Amino acid sequence: MKFRTLMTLLPALACLPALPLPRTAATGDGSAWHATRVGDPESLPLEDLRSFYKFIPVEGAAGTRSVGNGEVTLTFGPDARDLLFNGIRCRLSRPTRDGGHGDLLVSKADLVKLIDPVLRPTYIPNRRAIRTVVVDAGHGGHDVGTVSPYVREADATLLVAAALGRELSKRGFEVVYTHEDNRYLSDQQRVDAANAAKDAIFISLHLNSGRSDTSGVETYTVEPAEPSPDAKLLPGNRNDAANAALAMALQASLVRRCGAADGGLRRARYSILSSVECPAALVELGYATNKDEGALLDTQDYRDSLAKALVDGIATFAKMMDPATELQARETPAAPPAPPAAVKPAPPAPVKPAATTKTKPARQAKPATTRTPAKRTKPASSGRRPR
Repeated sequence: MKFRTLMTLLPALACLPALPLPRTAATGDGSAWHATRVGDPESLPLEDLRSFYKFIPVEGAAGTRSVGNGEVTLTFGPDARDLLFNGIRCRLSRPTRDGGHGDLLVSKADLVKLIDPVLRPTYIPNRRAIRTVVVDAGHGGHDVGTVSPYVREADATLLVAAALGRELSKRGFEVVYTHEDNRYLSDQQRVDAANAAKDAIFISLHLNSGRSDTSGVETYTVEPAEPSPDAKLLPGNRNDAANAALAMALQASLVRRCGAADGGLRRARYSILSSVECPAALVELGYATNKDEGALLDTQDYRDSLAKALVDGIATFAKMMDPATELQARETPAAPPAPPAAVKPAPPAPVKPAATTKTKPARQAKPATTRTPAKRTKPASSGRRPR
């Protein structure tokens, strides 16, 4: 028997064998894993992760370490914070480290708050059906966001939000807009709209800015809390595992459907994500400052493509969050495995105890704490194009 990973319902299928449910998935504190402390943070050898998920070593590019099962592949590196799920990029909260004797150490926080929720979303704690999507167009009113010769952020996000709402309604979701016209809202007003909705997720839409040669989509969640019963939690941290699964579904769908460059799943302490009590993601739909991407973002066809890709990702996540999916997935035969050539076992390496030398961890950069000023309005019905 097999059950489905989050990646199963995306264009590239991936299935894992049914595995026993450890306390890691049940409680979110990672207590079932045998973490080793070599400096900070608590970490686990990649070999332990590989063994638990019944993966095998996979041959990869120089400077990377890969494990997989023929249908899903995790690739760590070459940067210490890089992780690829079937080619979709994530930025780890903590850098991987050399454990000595050829092993790699992966932080327990990333295992519990990113890797396991994506591989086994039906084990996310407090899973519940998603019926409502709160759609937030970033900026508005006097806060126009990024302005370039090609597109204005406040205008583009409002139009994508309207298209997203229409597509969500077609799929049977209830839609709540934080605003449907070009007005200013505070972050708190947007948060209040999200927190008032029942059985909901929150999606905030933005455009990025940067160098003229930079392009691509990025999806943010709140920086996850440490997997410890004593960790101090922000409201947004109550859904750390679900946030990661939602963001991965959105990012993968945008990259694959729209052909956008993959800026990755990322973490930040944006105030709007820190305060929302339901699963939430902030999506940077592209770079307004890139000539080609900015011009695309100013076209209805591309905005509609972005909206449809977002809906596909939301539907994927909603299916995995539905409590009925666990039984269905366990009873449904897995998709046929990929051809044997898709996996090339790496030469086995001897497993020796990790070195006990204490090493100084890489210091994590602290992201900016403010994303967009905003404001409250009465949630509106779906389907109406903004004026």
